[in-house]
Amino acid sequence: MLARVSRFLTLAFAAGMALPPALPSQTAKELVGDACYNELEQREKRTLWSYVAERHSNNHVYREQVIETVDAPVRHLLAVDGYPPTSAQMKEENDRHQELLNSASRRHAIQKQQDDDDKKMEELLRIIPEAFVFEDRGKEGESEIIAFHPNPEFKPKTYEQRVLHALDGIVFIDLHDKRIARLSGSLGTRVKFGYGLIGQVKQGGTTEITRVQLSPGVWKTSTEKIDIDGRFVMLKTINKHQDESRTGFEPVAPDTSLAQALNEIGKK
Repeated sequence: MLARVSRFLTLAFAAGMALPPALPSQTAKELVGDACYNELEQREKRTLWSYVAERHSNNHVYREQVIETVDAPVRHLLAVDGYPPTSAQMKEENDRHQELLNSASRRHAIQKQQDDDDKKMEELLRIIPEAFVFEDRGKEGESEIIAFHPNPEFKPKTYEQRVLHALDGIVFIDLHDKRIARLSGSLGTRVKFGYGLIGQVKQGGTTEITRVQLSPGVWKTSTEKIDIDGRFVMLKTINKHQDESRTGFEPVAPDTSLAQALNEIGKK
């Protein structure tokens, strides 16, 4: 849930289509509202891409080829700590790919999770203009700098809304496309569910995002850092520590399937 909220916040400010620059009289709230509206309008115009991801996890650096598909992203290990993967690591990688390819139930579960995420995303997009107080901090290059803080008058209705509403931060919105260029946010307060009995998210968790424009109206996340801790239900610990950069973006066919992506990886 926490990882989804961080992604939701990022995409929420990332407007969909290229529009004229904001009018001088446009308020920060209106600019964010336009961005949310445009994102909702553009949700169905999804494009697929391949790229190289470098992620830091458990004191190791993993380099992977990622191909987005209509089913789910496919990740293929290229290197660990700068060295080619071992035969054991490659076997584990191939076994994971085959399991995903041969298990309809597994693919269905992934697709259902993605559909649920999309639905929650749309819900959050609609509340963001009212969930925060926005403050215009001026321009930097082609971007407008906008600070956001929880609106004390807003009453969140779901767990995701409560975590989202606890964020303070700054977003840089590209004025030409009305897309996010950078975002940094932190949880200003601890978030409790059921007076802490159901769960809680610790104060101070952070998220940092940088995005790049790949083509007119198309932006993708190039760096993503998430550092969130908490627990949820029956003392289950929630740790979301992600540090990933993405380069070498290339478009892939909009109907690319999981099998086609794996076949492409097998040729390399």
